[in-house]
Amino acid sequence: PSNAKNNPKNDSNISTSGNDRHAQLTQKLSQYTRGSDRRQVLRSLMDPRLLPRMYTLKSVWVEDIAAAEREAAGERAALNGVKFLQVRRIRATGSGERVDSHFLETLREICDHMCNMDGVDTDPMALYGGLLLRLSRSVSEKDALEIVTQWSCGKGELVVVPLKRCHHDPSISKLAVPIDVELYVEAGNVHAKVTMSHELGLYQRTHLESHGLKRELSPWNANALILANQYPPMQSSSSKKLSQIQYEALASPKFPNIRPWIFIDADVVERINFGT
Repeated sequence: PSNAKNNPKNDSNISTSGNDRHAQLTQKLSQYTRGSDRRQVLRSLMDPRLLPRMYTLKSVWVEDIAAAEREAAGERAALNGVKFLQVRRIRATGSGERVDSHFLETLREICDHMCNMDGVDTDPMALYGGLLLRLSRSVSEKDALEIVTQWSCGKGELVVVPLKRCHHDPSISKLAVPIDVELYVEAGNVHAKVTMSHELGLYQRTHLESHGLKRELSPWNANALILANQYPPMQSSSSKKLSQIQYEALASPKFPNIRPWIFIDADVVERINFGT
């Protein structure tokens, strides 16, 4: 959450157990949201004894490399500190669509250069393909949304959705935060660090319902969250159901063009050793 500070008070009643922390945070968020106490909601979310600052995600494999390349071509990025701020261009050719992205073109060149370095035994196309699989914003965003939903929605009084950007609706001009990619060689192995930042908004459910989203949010209730919010991992079927509700609400023309009650920044970071 933005514009908030950690609560400096030492509360000896706060447990360090994951299940207990989750239960206590859920109760506090539910109580404070019902009272429209935004300050206390922020303090609860910013308390590291209640909400972990880091969370380990399971690896998700993207099988369609061509689709991943088309998606990555629409991204702004920083590659080893060099910024690429162009948006995607796709040109039709006799054999179909051709991705045209200065960022991806440079990424391919760097992959080829690193694989030709002395002592490096990695195929450049395999390296490039492996990186493309980590550049899927749609997959990364769902991962971030899943974890934030698990911890920040109380008993259904709060709803978290991504802030609407160009990759959700092409008619919107605002783009997502650029991807940060670091590539380097160490001990003959190519290493990469991919950081993808996601902007999410936390809304009061009653506020969204007052703007006409009551039907879309009718399945969003305490029971659905309880089924999904199994600590540590969310149950996949329940998680997918919640994700579907979130994205359908976001896509609805009734979704309000208003500031979220609370802004949340979620970074998904992946470190890869392509030599192992």
